[in-house]
Amino acid sequence: MLDNGDGMNELDASEKSALIAQVDFFRGCTKREIDDIAKLLVDRHFAAGDELCRQDDAETHGFVLVDGEAAVVVDGEHVATAGAGDVVGELSMLGTGRRTATLRALTPVHALLIEPDEIDSVLSADPSSSQRLGRHEHDA
Repeated sequence: MLDNGDGMNELDASEKSALIAQVDFFRGCTKREIDDIAKLLVDRHFAAGDELCRQDDAETHGFVLVDGEAAVVVDGEHVATAGAGDVVGELSMLGTGRRTATLRALTPVHALLIEPDEIDSVLSADPSSSQRLGRHEHDA
């Protein structure tokens, strides 16, 4: 882990690879694909109460939660809680490009930001990923 100077730790590429290799979403990827994707993930830190994303916003990135918990809020109602190892927020790029839920940090959250190009890589490498995405309950 690297200290980025503001007291927040960032994962190096090998730590990101090890983490995402354990996430169901990436299960069908080869080690090389995992390593390639891990190099492109960006560390983000959120304080309790911060919004990771907001319902109806036009954004297409997703998150892999490393630590902490986030509330999944739809139309003002808390419908689920996402935690470490969950992939959230990715369905906005697969649907209308609009967020279907707000994600609000319940605790301090460390997340890895996934850009659409990386999600495309996963979907191309492992067609069953899109099936898993369709059944994922955290679809902000």
